[in-house]
Amino acid sequence: MPEELIEPIDGVATQLSQSNTTDHLIAENNNKNNTGDTVSNVIVENWIFAPIAVTIQKMNVSKSNNVFNIVEKETKRQFLLEALIPFLFAGLGLILAGVMLESAEGSEFFTVLPDAVIMVPTLVGLKGNLEMTLSSRLSTLANLGFMETKRDKVNVALSNLALIQCQAIAVSSLAVIPVLFIGEQTISFDDTLCLLLSAVVTASLASLVLSLLMVAVVIAARRWKLNPDNISTPVAASLGDVSTLYILLSVGTLICHMRDLHITFLIVILLFFYAIAIIGAVLAAEDRFTLEVLKNGWWPILCAMLITTFSGLILKKSMQAYPPLAAFQPLINGLGGNLVAVQASRISTQLHRARKNREVEVRALHHYINPIRAFFGKNEDASAAKILLGISIPSNILFIFIIFLIGVGFHNTVPFTISFVLVCAVQVTILLYICQFLVRTMWVMRIDPDNSAIPFLTALGDLIGSLLLILCFWSQWKYFDLPVSADQYTGHKFGH
Repeated sequence: MPEELIEPIDGVATQLSQSNTTDHLIAENNNKNNTGDTVSNVIVENWIFAPIAVTIQKMNVSKSNNVFNIVEKETKRQFLLEALIPFLFAGLGLILAGVMLESAEGSEFFTVLPDAVIMVPTLVGLKGNLEMTLSSRLSTLANLGFMETKRDKVNVALSNLALIQCQAIAVSSLAVIPVLFIGEQTISFDDTLCLLLSAVVTASLASLVLSLLMVAVVIAARRWKLNPDNISTPVAASLGDVSTLYILLSVGTLICHMRDLHITFLIVILLFFYAIAIIGAVLAAEDRFTLEVLKNGWWPILCAMLITTFSGLILKKSMQAYPPLAAFQPLINGLGGNLVAVQASRISTQLHRARKNREVEVRALHHYINPIRAFFGKNEDASAAKILLGISIPSNILFIFIIFLIGVGFHNTVPFTISFVLVCAVQVTILLYICQFLVRTMWVMRIDPDNSAIPFLTALGDLIGSLLLILCFWSQWKYFDLPVSADQYTGHKFGH
């Protein structure tokens, strides 16, 4: 196990452990011959947002010796290869999303409802939060041995698909609120209904496709003896942004046409999707793992949604000032969120594994504030952080070359490439540093990082990435005379 999981606890962790000592919380089941997941005589900890660990406490812990300890056997080379290939595919998907976003400025949907662009980061971020928390949750379950049999796989897949549908439909309904309050145009009832239905249908369909993909990736990784923590989130990102944006533009345009004919029919469709959300909640409540997320897993997504909404406002203003910026925004935000999600998922799995194996959990929190430990310490976190940061720099050079090969309305220069790669590296560095502290803080505070850390980290990545990208474009316009501002931009779209 990593060194921080086996050393004595002190500080904040000691105060919590005095009242909630793990050794007193996990008891052996009276019938050890029972191979099923039976309820043990245990005192359940008072977790603020109950995680997988609480469910594990209530179950027979005899499986602990059979845990699939894939992370402990993993070499640096294996981690690099497992993370690099999906990351490259994710980058290509994000580039395509940037192409679509830049070209979408003149689409019929955004022409009829121009303030709908405010919803784009919110919906894309919502997709990312739901799918990344799903992949982290599934990876933890797989690495702990709870997806071994066909029956387990089917139960986990169905309950999580139902949960994601419920969350996606419910939370996407709130994506319209910022448009109503900070939009520049007056929104009628028909416009509001079109925006609401577009957001709900987009979130539901995109989540369905990506959830199925996540389940397949985790099962395949487990079968091929790969670590799903390293693979699942980049794979989701490779198709997530593109599929979400494509569905939004297609569905939004179709709905705008339909409202002139049958406005009542749109209301019926909306009620149908809300019925799906209710059915999804009922199905998710029947599973022990998704029940806790259904009850307590809303607040991280909602908080992240507020942050990404602010990023959406920044995006709209910045696209007006620097039109080519739209091509780079999905790339910098998506790649940073993918890398930190991999790290958060790995650390969360370590903590859950230590809990299941009844090992002492973490050091005092002040140990993780040290930035030197995050990148230069002799621990698994620092090793993974250096590899992830090392992946990002050459990859971004490749991706920026591809973007300019397609065309963005101005020619690339060495200063712009250096500036873009630098701001990407700064964003990833900040996120990886925050990650090692935030995940452990949530764990000590009895908040499940599988469901809570990734939404915050990806939302912060969107905000930090957007601000740094604006700084990049401003500096190029200010000091290197690049035609990236609205008054100099030629108006060329991709491929023209």
